[in-house]
Amino acid sequence: MSSAVTTHDEIEAKPHKHPNYWAVFIALAIITAIITVTELFIDSIPVPKEVIRTGFVVMSFTKATLVAMYYMHLKFDSFIYSIFFITPVIFALFLVLILAIGYLI
Repeated sequence: MSSAVTTHDEIEAKPHKHPNYWAVFIALAIITAIITVTELFIDSIPVPKEVIRTGFVVMSFTKATLVAMYYMHLKFDSFIYSIFFITPVIFALFLVLILAIGYLI
């Protein structure tokens, strides 16, 4: 008798090449160092603070994506898990955009 629900034991694990976790760790460390040094010297950098803060958001989003894709193994899991992860991120980005527009008005 076949059931419509697939159990975890019935799913075959697809072999994949393990990512270079050290490269991901180094990328995360470099981004963190850039954010930290920029924050320490933010008053002496001749760039508008809005641009710097936008860069902080982009770098933080990049770090979160790297962690989710490699350390949480979303890159190698089913696409449905990525959908469950990406949906709240889209809502969060929308909220940040709305708040930023409200701040500028």
